[in-house]
Amino acid sequence: MAQKLMIRRANIAGKPVVTATQMLESMIANPRPTRAECSDVANAVLDGTDCVMLSGETANGEHPTAAVTIMSQTCTEAEGAQTTNLLYQATRNSTLAEYGNLSTSESIASSAVKTSIDVKAKAIVVCSETGTTATQVAKFRPGKPIVVLTASRRVARQCNGYLRGASAVVVDDVSKDMESAIQSIIDGFVKSGFATAGDAIVVVTGTMNAPGRTNLMRVQYA
Repeated sequence: MAQKLMIRRANIAGKPVVTATQMLESMIANPRPTRAECSDVANAVLDGTDCVMLSGETANGEHPTAAVTIMSQTCTEAEGAQTTNLLYQATRNSTLAEYGNLSTSESIASSAVKTSIDVKAKAIVVCSETGTTATQVAKFRPGKPIVVLTASRRVARQCNGYLRGASAVVVDDVSKDMESAIQSIIDGFVKSGFATAGDAIVVVTGTMNAPGRTNLMRVQYA
C-alpha cells in the first residue's frame, strides 16, 4: 500500500518514479521468477511507475539476460492492459483535485496528450530547453512515443533515462532550427515505416523561444 501511495503522489506531482530492489530476486539463482515476483513487476507498472530496476539479478545473478528479458516482457504485457484515455483522465482529474489548476505549460501538455488520443496520432514531438515540458507530457501517459528535441545533452540523457515512452534528439539550437528539426523527425518516421503519409503527429513548442514559455500545440501530418 505504501508503494501504491508513493507512486500515486509522484504521478500527480509529475515526478518520475523508479521502483526497485528484489523485484525478481529468485532469478539470482533460478532461470525463472516466481509468479508473485512477476505480479509485483506488473502491479508496479499498473500503479504508474516510470521505471523498474534490477540490481542483484544482473549484478551478480546467474541469469542476467533472462532477468532483463522477463522484466521487459512483463512490463510490455502490463502496459498493454492499460487504457490510455482512462489513464489520462485519471491523471488530469487527480492533478486538478490536488492543485486546483494547471500551469500554462502543463495545460498545453495535457491538451497535447488528449489530442493525440483523439486523432490517434502516431507520436508526440516536444521541443524542450529544460525537459520540463517533456516531463509534463509524459506525466499524462499518452501511450505513444514522445520524441524530445533539445539542445542540452543533459536534458537528453534525463529524458532517455526515465521518462516513460520518451526518447531524445540533440539539436544545435532548438530556437533557430526548430521547424527543420521537427520536419526531420517526421520524415524519419515515414522513412522507417513507423508512420505513413497523412498520419497525424502532435507537436508541442513555444512561440517565445525561451525556457518555460511553452504555449503552442498543433497537429502536423506526415
